[in-house]
Amino acid sequence: MIDINFSQKIGLRRLSTIRWWLFCLCLVLPTACVSQSASEGTNTHPRQQFIAVAQDVKLEVLDWGGSGRNVVLLAGGGNTAHVYASLAPKLAMQFHVFGITRRGSGQSSAPSSGYTAKQFGDDVVIVLDALHLTDPVLVGHSIAGEEMSAVSKYHPGRVSALVYLDAGGSFALYNPEHGDIDTDRVELQEDLSKLGHNTFDDALITKTLADETRYRRNLQDLRDEVEGAAAPSPTVADRSSIASFQKYFTGYYGGILPEDEIRQQYQITATGAVGNRIGHPIPNKANEIEKERFRVLDTRALVIIPFPDAFNIGVTHDPAKLAAYKAQEASRKEAQIAIWRKQPNVQIVMVPNVTHYIFLSDESEVISLITRFVNDLPRTSRPD
Repeated sequence: MIDINFSQKIGLRRLSTIRWWLFCLCLVLPTACVSQSASEGTNTHPRQQFIAVAQDVKLEVLDWGGSGRNVVLLAGGGNTAHVYASLAPKLAMQFHVFGITRRGSGQSSAPSSGYTAKQFGDDVVIVLDALHLTDPVLVGHSIAGEEMSAVSKYHPGRVSALVYLDAGGSFALYNPEHGDIDTDRVELQEDLSKLGHNTFDDALITKTLADETRYRRNLQDLRDEVEGAAAPSPTVADRSSIASFQKYFTGYYGGILPEDEIRQQYQITATGAVGNRIGHPIPNKANEIEKERFRVLDTRALVIIPFPDAFNIGVTHDPAKLAAYKAQEASRKEAQIAIWRKQPNVQIVMVPNVTHYIFLSDESEVISLITRFVNDLPRTSRPD
């Protein structure tokens, strides 16, 4: 049975008033407020370790402490587990919270291969086994939805539940109508390669034409998204300090990108300025990712979807183009929700007016939704 809800959000003006009174209360009663800021056994600065998942491949694992059910955070593409530096300690007030940085990112190893959905999922399970985590709940953002779906498919029963933080795109549960631009691109490339060896295969020609049509539609949608849009272009002043950098990117993330994550992603100069992005050149990565299509999810899951979205400041400001983009994005989201609706063990919650980085854009709502969902799960074994 599926439960589809719109999150009930307090009006912005009322919310601002509440936060102001809480701030004043903390000034008057600092001891009481500090006592609520962290639970015994939690760590604002997590314990870091590296766990081997293959020969010469180690993943960074963060442990924010806490007690109760194990909750494991998985970052989106291009991020590390440090992106949860604000969220994780708050979740650790009720759960034991870990974070994993996938291969190819941050301080984790960047081998020349192993960048498939299945391998990402296998890596997660190896870490869970190494930590002896029972009944864990995986919480993933964005492309982490792909590896969570892989864990469900290839390691059934290993985790008790999954939480998709705007991670429920077609890469996590394939939508045959809209497709997925990356998966479909790979398949079209394979079609064309096969046609090069067998030009007169009628069935292959028919398949290639169908795949090309679907990919063309995705490409048109992508053009609607990027046409007239502006990529982030922080000035020297914006890069002069981490605080200035965080302020600039608030318009893109919808919240404050944690300093810990910025230090993982960018070089920091001796003066404290934010320098060039740190990257890992991985030759085979682009050829391996985005090939798998997950068509069913057997694991119990909470799918949190920003809808309608709060678009970042980089989108086009042309009224006609923006209207077209919003329309195609709404159509895509509605179609994806319909696919999730067919899954028997999924609860869907739509949170309006938040960004893709929903856990930065509305942290308190995400914490509330995760806490309620996890606390309602049956427990089949004793936690660590």
